[in-house]
Amino acid sequence: MNTWKLDIVTGMGSIAFASFVLIYAIRFPEPRGADFGPALFPRVIASILIILGVLVLIQAWKLRTQPATECEPDPLDEEIVASFHGLRNVAVTIIVLVIYISVVGTIGFIPTTLVMLFVLMKTYGVSVLRSVLFACLITAFVYVLFAVLLRVVLP
Repeated sequence: MNTWKLDIVTGMGSIAFASFVLIYAIRFPEPRGADFGPALFPRVIASILIILGVLVLIQAWKLRTQPATECEPDPLDEEIVASFHGLRNVAVTIIVLVIYISVVGTIGFIPTTLVMLFVLMKTYGVSVLRSVLFACLITAFVYVLFAVLLRVVLP
């Protein structure tokens, strides 16, 4: 399969999914006593996803119209081989997310998120110092954005 064909599938899939989210978000309740309601965030993300899907389709069209060069092999024509590290990363990510969902209500958002991010970053090969730093920064950003600015109740 050529990369432009995969890009077309990806772009169309993104647009289709985002369109579904936009249509489904119409059912969300209207805001009461606020400028925005629960439908705002899904609508914003879906709109961004539609824009990105269109950009992927434009890129696919450009790739399709370019003549194929003999010196550049298609990276998707090569056989995909699963490595131990790749499979380990997928398994750790799934396990960490299941544990996170199970314990975040009991332990709380901040400590659970800090530990989850640290474990995932270490799994992916980030140094200890950077893992701690980015886990703290990302957790603080998400907390301020949702709990403080958007007034979303976090566990």
